[in-house]
Amino acid sequence: MSNKSPFTEIVDEFIAFKTAGGYKYLEESRTLRKFDAFLAEQGLQAMEICKEIMDAWCTQGFRESRKSLSNRVAAIRQFATYAANRGYPAAIPDVIKNSKNKLFVPYVFSHEEISRIFHEIDNLPGGRRDNSHAVYPVLFRILYGCGLRVGEALALKIKDVDLANGMLTIRHAKNDKMRLVPMSASLLRLCRHYSCECLSGVSHDEYFLRKKHGGSRSARTVGQTFRTILWRSGIPYCGKGKGPRLHDVRHTFCCHALKQMSDNGIDLYCSLPVLSAYLGHSSIKATEQYLRLTMEIYPEMAGRMEMFTGGVYPEVLLNDRNN
Repeated sequence: MSNKSPFTEIVDEFIAFKTAGGYKYLEESRTLRKFDAFLAEQGLQAMEICKEIMDAWCTQGFRESRKSLSNRVAAIRQFATYAANRGYPAAIPDVIKNSKNKLFVPYVFSHEEISRIFHEIDNLPGGRRDNSHAVYPVLFRILYGCGLRVGEALALKIKDVDLANGMLTIRHAKNDKMRLVPMSASLLRLCRHYSCECLSGVSHDEYFLRKKHGGSRSARTVGQTFRTILWRSGIPYCGKGKGPRLHDVRHTFCCHALKQMSDNGIDLYCSLPVLSAYLGHSSIKATEQYLRLTMEIYPEMAGRMEMFTGGVYPEVLLNDRNN
């Protein structure tokens, strides 16, 4: 029996459509291929996917986690919607919620907590075989000062850090997009000093925040170090799923940036697209959520915003998707 169904060409077309839009779409492509083979196994002859067949696909498999099922169904929901819009009858499955993927409220560090964190980072002990004491003050200031994801910061090559113009080039970020991120004058001075002290004579193709003898750092190791720094700073870690987490430094950057813009009298509604591009968000919707979160932390902002955005932003919690 062939492992292809009447929808094989539509599956190929949809995958090409997604990848052309800049998505890596690797795992989703594998899911769609399996779905196409499943349709063939069901003996599908007509260009129609009925509810019974779709329900059979969406049944949780033996030893399949809820998260895997949720991801598998999410990919097929997109395809079914695409097929239906093309005029091919296709039942669209319901969303399968991952019980562990609850709405997550980020931990936003206060300015005083940020000061304590950097005090501990700046006083990390040095070692003959390790240069973490020199790298971490730069790394964490890039995370907090530029709002980068930790993977983006660790992936920076020396050639991506423009020390003449104070610009970071983020390559292959989320959704394989590239963007330019300017640094502040103080961060630029720190990066120049670090480069002179630690990167003299090193190839421009090497990692900027490299290990002492070359190679990239692990995001997992950085996260573990951050937890130690939190403990030394007197900021309790509440456990997995509750934080504070390393990614909360990015959340903190967003809220502090919005608060600073508000204090400077900048129209935040007009500034959101700029911040969205700075963060590398695929849409402004993810950035809008930070505005609501910031106003909850700094209630005095609400009055300034109400005059021109009253009722625009609904009350939401930030869905943790590593934005």
